[in-house]
Amino acid sequence: MTRRYVRLLVLSSLFTLSACAQQTEVHQMQKSVSALNQDMTKLNQETVKIAQQNALNAKSTSGVYLLPGANTPARLESQIGTLSMSLRNIAQNADGLRATLRISGESNDPLPAFSGTVEWGEIQGTTDSYQEVNVKNQLINAPASVLAPSDVDIPLQLSGADPKQPVFIRIHDIQPVNPQ
Repeated sequence: MTRRYVRLLVLSSLFTLSACAQQTEVHQMQKSVSALNQDMTKLNQETVKIAQQNALNAKSTSGVYLLPGANTPARLESQIGTLSMSLRNIAQNADGLRATLRISGESNDPLPAFSGTVEWGEIQGTTDSYQEVNVKNQLINAPASVLAPSDVDIPLQLSGADPKQPVFIRIHDIQPVNPQ
């Protein structure tokens, strides 16, 4: 009888331990699924922003649009050549948004000193029928590059930009400082 009792005790202990191991695995699986859901949500939001940015740029006759959250560069044909532009280090601060505008030359020549205009504001409506509201602008200047290909980082303070609203940034009128 004692042997039977010990065997029953050992079997029930193994069953209990295996149930605990399964619970741990289930909990770990739930964590993994939750992390994947968060990643998918982020990718879906980024995909929407990329589609919106592409639609705005397809219709643009002046400059190039960048949308925070798209994490995708846009190309601009300018007076100084073809440029790739992107936003980096986007952060909210007390005055709106702070970001770095990266402008990259796509040729094998260094970028000349140039100036341009950055506009920002909110988009109301859809990408098919939209209106830019609360638009502000600032002039930007960049020194000539020595190396090629060239990257220029320009810090931006987008005062009044509310990240809870659909914010746009448009860069236009890029021209050499000393035209030749």
